[in-house]
Amino acid sequence: MTTPFDRKLVGITLSLLIAIALWFLPLPGELSPAGRQTLIVTLFAVTWWIFNIIPPAYTTLLMLLGYLLLGLATPDVVFRIWTLPLMWLIIGSFLIAAAVTKSGLAERVATFFIIRFATSYRSLITLTYVLGFVLGFLIPHPFPRALLLMSLMRVIIQKAGMNAADSASVGLSVFVATTATSMILLTGDSTLNLATVGFSGVTLGWLDWAKYMAVPGLLASVLMLSLHLLVFRQTGSVQIDKAALQAEQQKPGRMTRLETVTLLWVLAALLLWMTDSLHGIDPAWVALLAVVGLSLPKVGEVLEAKDLSEGINWPILFFVVGAMAIGSVGKETGLSDWLASTLLPATPPQNPYAFAGLVGGATMLIHMVLGSALACMSIVSPPMVHYATDAGWSPLFPALLVYTAVSIHYLLPFQHVAILLGQGETGGYSARHVLKYGIPLTLVTLIVLIPVEVTWWMILGLI
Repeated sequence: MTTPFDRKLVGITLSLLIAIALWFLPLPGELSPAGRQTLIVTLFAVTWWIFNIIPPAYTTLLMLLGYLLLGLATPDVVFRIWTLPLMWLIIGSFLIAAAVTKSGLAERVATFFIIRFATSYRSLITLTYVLGFVLGFLIPHPFPRALLLMSLMRVIIQKAGMNAADSASVGLSVFVATTATSMILLTGDSTLNLATVGFSGVTLGWLDWAKYMAVPGLLASVLMLSLHLLVFRQTGSVQIDKAALQAEQQKPGRMTRLETVTLLWVLAALLLWMTDSLHGIDPAWVALLAVVGLSLPKVGEVLEAKDLSEGINWPILFFVVGAMAIGSVGKETGLSDWLASTLLPATPPQNPYAFAGLVGGATMLIHMVLGSALACMSIVSPPMVHYATDAGWSPLFPALLVYTAVSIHYLLPFQHVAILLGQGETGGYSARHVLKYGIPLTLVTLIVLIPVEVTWWMILGLI
């Protein structure tokens, strides 16, 4: 069996070989020296991400230093995301998620649904999707949503006497549902969704995202739910003890002041997000306003100073900075143009369905190699956006296609962080369960990408 040291040694060796080969070997097309160096630094970092040589956040910092020390871009280009509302919306979303979770509001809402609708194996699987969507309004990040829901489902699994196979199925459904339902709302995934908007270069409000992605997201959720029930059929008895569930519901008692205050601030933020076209306030500033409100005396007192360090996932935040820097530096040095001209047909397909098949299929293949959804987006999105705009398409078209391909498609846990999060003891499922589901999921993803999304966006006039 390969040891962790061996894996890291292989990764380091491979990254050096890739760097040396790209430095000396001739490349097709016309790539500037700065573009070549950007390609070397980027693939060096991607290799380290894949092999987990050091924690991904530190690899990201190494990559950013490479861009700066080699003079490939100025600090204002490398760290441009810090000047954009996008980054502050991500930070605000993390803190709102922390407030909703620590106040107990999310658990109360989830318990409310579970008590009333958890009656069988099929209903439990269905509830993971329903609650994934409902909690998306309250917790704007999939990780805390999935972990909270899994903690509640674990209690039901134990009391229902479910066997190992059915328990693993329910656990997998919790984390799979998170990937599907996160597509529906802009704040459904405050990392991938907001990064997609950044890669497109288009200003997109909360309702604008819902207009383009709610229907594809809902249909993807229905298809993925149906696939789950088809692939993982019930194998044992499931006895839902309603009395025990109702007893659990009574434990917290009435809504606390913290829950009420949190609910009011979240509702206020949702209202402002939904009406951003009327008042013109960017969703990021709305999120920060809610965060400050949740910290105020009397009307808040939910968020504390420690939440700035504990409530924000800084490693993921650094990863987002790196992913966006790949796009901005690649554009600056001509790498994005070179990738588009080298990897894609010279003439983009004029048929939108064919174009979606090309972009979606290529992205899925690259995602299978790179593993990380965000890393794949950072490599693929810039050239795809450039390729599409040259053909006269809206930059949102390829950006949303790439997003869909990486957000709901995976064959193994490491290819999506949310799925990896639940593997093992947390969710009770293994890589074998993910692969069993992931193989037919490939077809579902292509259905969502091509007939569903293209047709919907044509109706809306995006294409």
